[in-house]
Amino acid sequence: MDDLIASCTAHEDVLHKAGILHCNISPGNIIIHIGKGLLIDWDLAKLVTTSGHRQTTRTGTWQFMPVTLLCDPNAAHTFTDDLESSFWVHLWTSLMTIQSSLSLEEHSSRINLVFNDVHDP
Repeated sequence: MDDLIASCTAHEDVLHKAGILHCNISPGNIIIHIGKGLLIDWDLAKLVTTSGHRQTTRTGTWQFMPVTLLCDPNAAHTFTDDLESSFWVHLWTSLMTIQSSLSLEEHSSRINLVFNDVHDP
C-alpha cells in the first residue's frame, strides 16, 4: 500500500511542480533503483497546458490504458488517466507476484485472460 501512495504522490508532484502528464504508465516504464521505483520513458509525455492530443493516434501499452481513452479515441489524456494507469500496473504487479495454489502456467493463463484478451461489448 505504501508503494501505491508513493506513486500517487509522485504523480501529483510531477503534475503540480512540472505540469507534465506521463501518458504511458506501464510495468515496462518503471525501474527499481536503490529500492525506489522510477518512472522512465517520458517520450509520450505532454504538458498539461497542451490542449487536445499530442499525437494523431493513440499510443501506449493498451493493457494499462484508462478505460475512457480505450473507449473514446477523441478523449484528451488527463491526470486521472495517469492515476488509473498506475492502478492497473499495481493490480497486474500484485497478481503476478501473489502466492497461488495454481500452477505457474494456470496462474499466468488467468492473468493473461484478464489483461490481454479483448472482448467486444
